[in-house]
Amino acid sequence: MNRLLVFQTDFGLSDGAVAAMYGVALSVDEDLKIFNLTHDIPPFDTFEASYRLFQAVPYWPQNTVFVTVVDPGVGSSRRSIVARTKLGQYIVTPDNGSLSHIARAVGIESARVIREEVGRRKDSENSYTFHGRDIFAYTGALLASGKITYDDIGEEIDPEDLVMMKGMYPVISETSILGTIETLDVRFGSLWTNISREQFEKLGIRPGESADVAILCGKTTRFHSFVPFSHTFADVQIGEYLLYVNSMDYIGLAINQGNFAKAYNIGTRDPWHIRIDKIRTPL
Repeated sequence: MNRLLVFQTDFGLSDGAVAAMYGVALSVDEDLKIFNLTHDIPPFDTFEASYRLFQAVPYWPQNTVFVTVVDPGVGSSRRSIVARTKLGQYIVTPDNGSLSHIARAVGIESARVIREEVGRRKDSENSYTFHGRDIFAYTGALLASGKITYDDIGEEIDPEDLVMMKGMYPVISETSILGTIETLDVRFGSLWTNISREQFEKLGIRPGESADVAILCGKTTRFHSFVPFSHTFADVQIGEYLLYVNSMDYIGLAINQGNFAKAYNIGTRDPWHIRIDKIRTPL
């Protein structure tokens, strides 16, 4: 293993929870290199945790171990697992949907349930509400340091049996795509969708051409306009709309040097959807 360990939580940094996870990991191996993905996931927001893993995991080396702890079901019957991605990273996580975006974009090669006799910190058996410290950070550190192997963790399970979130894929027809606004570009307010570049390309809309774009909140249309598909923001005038391929290779909707989400008071996930139609050429 490469001794790279990356933490993500909804704990914030205003108390000692994350520091406790660091301490447990370094007690396993002081030579571990520990990094933070983020600790600002909104409390209990497993969808956001899933998306931020998608944003980071594919760009880290093989054998990097990620520990993600957004765990509203801590102490319940939900499983504690380690998954191996098809790119060779490991993710230590509750089985609560936090692997949904990785499964869609990268693929889960295999998964194992953590056996507590292997992956629980000594003398923590009476702790039921801080598995981030007592199970996930500890197991992640053991794996990243090479003190246990992936096969040592526990019973292998079918990746198809992992908990996955609904609504991960757009609805596609020959001339239209109905997708979801999955997240907002945090600083700039662009809308990031679940429509991949490959799916969009099937509409046959080329750079410089416009599409018929609508943003829907349930049955209410919040935005509707013809929008050009552009390579980059500078391809349109300041204040104009554009469709573009974002850094995740998915379709985004933006205002050049503006904030689309604030301009139209746009939210994310169900019931927020985007419909993109190919403009039909009159006969």
